[in-house]
Amino acid sequence: MTVSELFKKYDFESILPHLNHLFMVNSGRHFSDASIEVFRGLYKKWTECETQSTNRHIRLVSRWEHTSPSIDMNCHVKEKNVFCYAVADQKDMIEVLSMKVRVDKDVEISEVELAAGLFWEMTYYGPKENG
Repeated sequence: MTVSELFKKYDFESILPHLNHLFMVNSGRHFSDASIEVFRGLYKKWTECETQSTNRHIRLVSRWEHTSPSIDMNCHVKEKNVFCYAVADQKDMIEVLSMKVRVDKDVEISEVELAAGLFWEMTYYGPKENG
């Protein structure tokens, strides 16, 4: 399943509790109402984007609780079997939305938690305009 397909399967209200959980666990705070509205708009925009073909995919090796994307590299982009970079460092959100997601077998995560975690990763350094 691609990131785009996952986002289209679960609306923002479904991922919000899981997204807020990640923010709380990793920062000790809840999202502000203003932040939630920005993220809601961005999620809607990304579910409406046309995707493109890519040879890259995303690999999730652990859940997002107590991680920092650029340090822990728990969720990263690969091309074939070559590590490229953390998803949080990707600038082209259209390409990320187009990528298939592979979850390691030992990672216990539901699809809705996966959608929330990918959105968390994609917005880790703040909402990106492209896409």
